[in-house]
Amino acid sequence: MKLNSPLVRVSLLIAAAVAALSGCVGSMPEEEGQTLMTIRGSEEAAPAVVLTPAEKAAQNASEFYRVREIGKAIENYEKAIDLDPEYVEPYLGLGRIYLVETQEFDKSLEMYEAARNLAPDDAYTRTSLAYAHSVMGNYQESVNEYVAAVQLKPDDGDIFLNLGYAYEKMTMDLAALNAYRRAFELAPADPRSAQQLAHLYYRCGLYDQSIAAYEKVRAYGGASSYTLKTLGFLYMKVGRLDDAETLFLTVLEKEPGDFGSRANLASVYRSTGEYAKALAQYEALVETQPNNPDFLGALADAYNDVGRFDSAIGTAQRMLQVSQGNGSAYVTWAKALEKKGTNLAEQGSDFDGAVVLYGQAIRQLEQARMDSNWKSHANREIERQNLLIEAAQMAKLRGIWDDPDSKD
Repeated sequence: MKLNSPLVRVSLLIAAAVAALSGCVGSMPEEEGQTLMTIRGSEEAAPAVVLTPAEKAAQNASEFYRVREIGKAIENYEKAIDLDPEYVEPYLGLGRIYLVETQEFDKSLEMYEAARNLAPDDAYTRTSLAYAHSVMGNYQESVNEYVAAVQLKPDDGDIFLNLGYAYEKMTMDLAALNAYRRAFELAPADPRSAQQLAHLYYRCGLYDQSIAAYEKVRAYGGASSYTLKTLGFLYMKVGRLDDAETLFLTVLEKEPGDFGSRANLASVYRSTGEYAKALAQYEALVETQPNNPDFLGALADAYNDVGRFDSAIGTAQRMLQVSQGNGSAYVTWAKALEKKGTNLAEQGSDFDGAVVLYGQAIRQLEQARMDSNWKSHANREIERQNLLIEAAQMAKLRGIWDDPDSKD
């Protein structure tokens, strides 16, 4: 798990908190993504705060860390521990440095475990240790600490969110769902838990539930391009093609180079029989990546859809230049030849020409079956081409065009 994960992680930035009987004032330097909390005492002027030597050392360490002097920060945190081994903050500070900066993971765990042992009833020390375990892939240990933190702060949605992540990594999907649902219940206006629920539902094949969760994310205004693309794909899965088209067009308006959205939009148009629109999308894809065999194959199929058979054959040939022996190209080429032959036969004007084209299609399919991925399909198509040849020959004898399955 990376530190820039879309999941909210428990903040590991350490405050050089200043304790006093009449109240305390946070002196933690503000950094990106950090919220400062100030706890005020009475409205009367507070007495001067006297820091202990350990607190002074921890405050110095925090300042050194803020200006990226990591070595001096470590020295001052260690000094604070020497001065007061019972003071929790320097253990947390060192744990973060070892985890994030120096990546000395064993030392990081040692510091976080020391903080947890000193303050076992503090949810922050628990979640800090849980996060470190999660980064290191110790997901069971991470779950144990998050569960303990949940018992201490049962209304904290962020803890449930991170607990769900740890469960997911252990492939405990039901437990993860329950954790994400609880996070959503605690903060229904926060799109992050809905995002995680949607992702997990999608991975489990629960498309309707995933759609509902992603739609909540959209309603909260937290929908990224990834969310829109995924939701569009889910709409395709359940047959909501108009909704899918709208989302893919929305993404392409902002990101015209998004290949996945363009390809999916083309698939939507093919499904709705809007072949000219599909062709336009495939041509745009090939224009951006002229040597992509998948895009060339889709474009060749689109040309067949609109009856541009010579263009389909030419595109299949281009496909073979960049992907030699690709069975898909030969199959598409054969399809174009078959369609040309069928047009001649249906017109009743050139049965011999149709037979020639079917024979050429067979030769392409014989090439296709050299590709193990297309062997079975090519064999079936060869049998069908032979039936078409027989039908064309019979039709020529009778002077009519007949269906190859006709009983006449």
